[in-house]
Amino acid sequence: MTILLGLALTQQGVRDSTPFVPATQVTLDSFSRDKTLFDSGAAFGRNTADIPLRGTGTAGEVVQLRLIRDDGTVTPWTDAATIGPDGNWSAVASHARHPAWITPQVRIKSEPATGAASAYRFGVGHVVALWGQSEVVRIRSVAHDKLPAETLLADDMVQMIWTDGAPVVKHLSDADRHTAAVAAMANVFMAERPDDKVAIVFHAISGTGLRQLVDDGDAARSWADDAALHAFATADGQHVGLPAMSWFASPGALGDNFDDAFFPLFTGRTLDGTAVTFPSQITYGTGGSYTADHWFGEFYDPAHTRWVPFGPHRFDIGEDMQNATVTAVGAEHDNLRNKQAARQAWRNMVVNQHAGDWFLPMGLEPLAYRNGVADGAGGWIDQSHPADDHDDGAALYARLTAHAVLQAAGLTGWSVPEFNMCTWEPSGAYVEVWSSAGPITTLREARSELPLGSTYAHWTDVFGWQINGVPATRAELSAGRVRIYPEAGAFTATDMISFGEGGGTGAVKFPEDLYAETYKNLPMVDVGAARVEGIGVRPLPQASVLANTLIAAEPSFTTGPSGPHFKDTVSLGAGVGSIQFALDVAMTVPPSGSRTLMTTTGNYLKLEVLPSGSLRVRVRDADGVVKVNNVQTGSGVITSMARARVVLAIDMAVGFTGIWVNETLVMDEVFAPGSGLLPNNRILLLLATANGSYQVEGTVHQLSVWKDSTDDGSDPSGGSYKTLVGPAATVNADAWKLGADAI
Repeated sequence: MTILLGLALTQQGVRDSTPFVPATQVTLDSFSRDKTLFDSGAAFGRNTADIPLRGTGTAGEVVQLRLIRDDGTVTPWTDAATIGPDGNWSAVASHARHPAWITPQVRIKSEPATGAASAYRFGVGHVVALWGQSEVVRIRSVAHDKLPAETLLADDMVQMIWTDGAPVVKHLSDADRHTAAVAAMANVFMAERPDDKVAIVFHAISGTGLRQLVDDGDAARSWADDAALHAFATADGQHVGLPAMSWFASPGALGDNFDDAFFPLFTGRTLDGTAVTFPSQITYGTGGSYTADHWFGEFYDPAHTRWVPFGPHRFDIGEDMQNATVTAVGAEHDNLRNKQAARQAWRNMVVNQHAGDWFLPMGLEPLAYRNGVADGAGGWIDQSHPADDHDDGAALYARLTAHAVLQAAGLTGWSVPEFNMCTWEPSGAYVEVWSSAGPITTLREARSELPLGSTYAHWTDVFGWQINGVPATRAELSAGRVRIYPEAGAFTATDMISFGEGGGTGAVKFPEDLYAETYKNLPMVDVGAARVEGIGVRPLPQASVLANTLIAAEPSFTTGPSGPHFKDTVSLGAGVGSIQFALDVAMTVPPSGSRTLMTTTGNYLKLEVLPSGSLRVRVRDADGVVKVNNVQTGSGVITSMARARVVLAIDMAVGFTGIWVNETLVMDEVFAPGSGLLPNNRILLLLATANGSYQVEGTVHQLSVWKDSTDDGSDPSGGSYKTLVGPAATVNADAWKLGADAI
């Protein structure tokens, strides 16, 4: 539609009765509809939209432009274009985001009385597109709307565009809120950005997937229909600034192939950066492929558009699970396993180095809302969709969707909460996990509702946590953190914790968990987001954050007054000229007498600890000649129950005996070599004498014997002749073991 408008001019003195006859003319093409909205580029940090204008007029004349807002503000006339020889002109008007509607007006500079105005107005705000299937449909579906809609904060600030055989545009007002979920979504936009207009384009058809969308040979979903909707929504030269997607119900079946399969549709490239020409046969994984006649680059330009990558949303169980990691087999388990893999693949896709400028940072992942409805007979149905009979269902999902768009676009002041802090209490009593975004809470806690109770072991205060793949039974809120307790005893260095696996819900029992509203037990943070109690903490935190920091308990065994002690099953053998003994132990220093650390039958070799804490050594060679006769170290080299590593090295050929305690040489004896050999018919005895007398008592961490030695106390390079290490069950089964069992 083109409107010609004569602009009144005032004259001084006597009015000229001669009618004004314009010497020039100008027209302004109107927009395709009233109140069309232009995106202001928030995804790029901008606040201004460019509005293309065009019309006709007298060739060579300069067209001037001004903008008239509904609030009465009028911009000055500015030169906008010169009409071409063909009588056409075009120009671009710029305007910042504003709550008012705006009418463009033009005139001929040389003849200001000749002008025109658009019959329709425009606005500047945010143009959002929601892509997906039934969960998005449920937001605007009147057929699934069973709740009264909340009062709108303002009229005519949010509009929706969808297709119902023909394009539909609905400007929301308190008199026409459409559905409870739409009103809930609109109010989030208005509460967070009260001066920003928003247009939402619904690209959603139930039961469809991305592969169906782009394949012209698949009748389940028509690309042409979405193309027509996009063309209608952008008919006046607008750009969709913020397309958003949490589309995983059908596409999520691809699991860890999600990024490989769909990266080309968003970026025009494969994961390794290779350009894709459409139409194309997209291959993924091992042997997977589909036909892609189209890609999103046909709709969107990265100079004006950034994808809001949020989700996946929650996926509820439809049968009992063994555990939340769904390690069992079966279709339901496979489904949730795939959703977990797709969640990670989606994240990988967004940060891929070849993604270019297509994606905003990863948005929130809506989990703490209600899916499905009670069937009236003790069962639960429709758990694949946000509930239509409860405000925590489709309405809450819609609110979270709005927050996903606003946060990703940088239009809010908070970050998506993540578990990025963790401490393992040193004794293993508990693990605490928290977020730098703020104190952890839950919907149940925020609403001061009673705890779940103890009907099932996994009904704990904070859902979604697992210990070694099994749902935690004590995950509690503690001063803004989640405190996770071991199932029994204490955590050890081999334990692992995880959060948000499978469908991200932590649910195990069907339908009991759904009736118990366990979604209220998922962790969230009150970040100040409007009209919600909090934003859910992102599932699947980085493994490095949750990494177990407990020090692995060293294997050890404890000896008592009756054993165990150890006796070789064979003699030393011929030709042995060196021996080295190493004992890592925390032992009791005897109040009297001595305790034998190592000896042989006949006491040819003997190492003892005395009440003074001294070590005493005796050495005889194969000829029976005493080489070291009960020589002692200084007192106090051994302290009762203080861990120490004692090393005795004997080299008969060189004539050397040395003792080291904790790598410090405490005795150094030299002697004439003689035969240079140890007796071949003697048998090694460890931690006591042959009859069990002079038993060492304490905790043994390791005992080793070599038929070799070094002159500095370091371990000989060859393998040991004998090594004893815990746990107790191992040494109790040793062939040398005598006396009482180790503990």
